[in-house]
Amino acid sequence: MKNNKKIFDLNQFQRVEDIIFIDEPILTHYKRNDKNFLLYLVDTLDSSDNYLMLEVEEDSIYQYLTKNLSLRNLILQNQNIGYFLEQDFDGNILSLDVLQTDFIDNNYLPLEDSFLEYQPSENSYYHDFIKEFESKSYLASLRQEAFYVKFSPNNAKYSDTIGLNELANDLLSNLSKSFKNFLKADFFVAFKELKTDNVKLQKIFNRILPDLDFRMVDLKYGSFEVGLAVDRVMKNSIQDKEIKEWAVEVGYKYKNIVLDEDYDEETVNHILESYGEEDRKKIFNPIFKITQNPNYSLQIKDSKKEKYSTIRVKNKSVIEKIIPPTSFTMELEDKKDYQIVQFTTLVDKNNASGTVKIENTLFNSTDNTDVLLTNNEFEKYGYDVQFDISVPLNIRAEKDTIFLTAKYDDLEFEVIYHSDKIAEGMKKITSNIFEYILNKSE
Repeated sequence: MKNNKKIFDLNQFQRVEDIIFIDEPILTHYKRNDKNFLLYLVDTLDSSDNYLMLEVEEDSIYQYLTKNLSLRNLILQNQNIGYFLEQDFDGNILSLDVLQTDFIDNNYLPLEDSFLEYQPSENSYYHDFIKEFESKSYLASLRQEAFYVKFSPNNAKYSDTIGLNELANDLLSNLSKSFKNFLKADFFVAFKELKTDNVKLQKIFNRILPDLDFRMVDLKYGSFEVGLAVDRVMKNSIQDKEIKEWAVEVGYKYKNIVLDEDYDEETVNHILESYGEEDRKKIFNPIFKITQNPNYSLQIKDSKKEKYSTIRVKNKSVIEKIIPPTSFTMELEDKKDYQIVQFTTLVDKNNASGTVKIENTLFNSTDNTDVLLTNNEFEKYGYDVQFDISVPLNIRAEKDTIFLTAKYDDLEFEVIYHSDKIAEGMKKITSNIFEYILNKSE
């Protein structure tokens, strides 16, 4: 088929950038109506140039720019209709043929080894293009391997919506607790024979913990649905081969064991054989708080399936096998910790009521008390000390400031916080002591 500039006009195309330029453009990227085209110079005559012009997918351009696809294979593997055009040096199209890539003259094809060594500058279109495509490709690959969990309310009062506090405090929080506790328990089970020093093992686990987390790859409104995937790329930062292999599989292991649809006999026996009672409490209590709560349903499905399956343990004896009856509670709110506070004040002896207002005491102006940081306090903030520990801690209040000073191993640890941030101060000082213990063990 022959045509001319009136029918086929390159001015109708948006020129993106020259990919190859040697004295003149050899390979140029164009766009039109959100479609991508490559214009490839194949021959130069006395008064004109011959070009191949192909519609290509963004993925092919990305593969070519990142040296994963040769220009020859980009052309031959292309399934779209192409054009062979002749253009004079003034830009006028002299002739145009429609062609299929299977019938391109071999003389017009690049060499077999036509890979591109390409490093785009910061001003190049491809600088952001490559990064954005990598991000999209990365997300797409995660979604292919993802599984989905769905929280649905069983009460029709609010249709299929879930309250933010319910979602954050009751559902996602318990799922997160369960997963984190499973990671730790399974890690120590997997490597207790290889790593005899529990303190070193704890240090390794704390270091790789951020890389073990699921990646949230999809969200849906209404009955809250979230897609979770194991990030294999992130695991590349783990140097130890055995630990890396464990890290890649542990997310799916959690899904298969803890988020099991019916907890059949084989699954339950594996749980009992693999994890001690204390670990089972920490792993399964949070999940059973969700699955056994009549107000919600927890469902699961793989990305390739259309329907969800409900996780519901119908046989209560199964729960009692995994967690002793005294260990499982349906309370969805964390218990509050209370402590006795001693304060001093002046009271009128003739005051018959004996009532004392807190603002009349010396509590807000000064206070000084000594306590002990034990294993329970460290565990409360997520730090598992593998031996009995008791650290003297002095808490001193001056106006709006709290001074926390602890002594351990002949060293003094101190943090200073605003009085309403005492919980953060407690967490920080236990963190500092725990980090010292781990570093010392090295």
